[in-house]
Amino acid sequence: MGAYTGFEKISWTNKQRPRKSFSRKKRLPDRKSMSTYESFFKLQPSKNRSEFYIGLGLLLVILLTVFLHYNIPTFTNYQNRSVKMKKLAHRADKNAYHFLMNSGKNRLSSNNLLGAYSEFKLAQAIYPQDDCVNQVLIDTLARLCNNGNAYCDELDNLLVSTL
Repeated sequence: MGAYTGFEKISWTNKQRPRKSFSRKKRLPDRKSMSTYESFFKLQPSKNRSEFYIGLGLLLVILLTVFLHYNIPTFTNYQNRSVKMKKLAHRADKNAYHFLMNSGKNRLSSNNLLGAYSEFKLAQAIYPQDDCVNQVLIDTLARLCNNGNAYCDELDNLLVSTL
């Protein structure tokens, strides 16, 4: 609240109208003639947003349940996933082995002995105990040993290891 400046009183005074002469003052009504205000309220439930929030919560629970229903098997079947990955890796190794063997045989038939040797060496790295790849590798090393003495030591090492 502000301080009293006196200007309010002047404006209030100017707004007052003069009283009519010989007029009576208004009388206050008696207590008996005053109307009493009575109202009756009946109890009603409060209209808050609880129904909306309950419905929203129920919808979220249903969506979470559906999400978990479809995603929990991927988490629990980790062992099955690893078995599938091993099968895929084995299949990829098998395809690479067959590709290298075919490529090595094609190079051997075209008399590219060094190329065939490198292909068979890679195939042996995939399946070291395979008899077919060891036999073809021995034949290739024998041909390379006849051409030059650079691969004779490796042929001897391979013959000793396969026995």
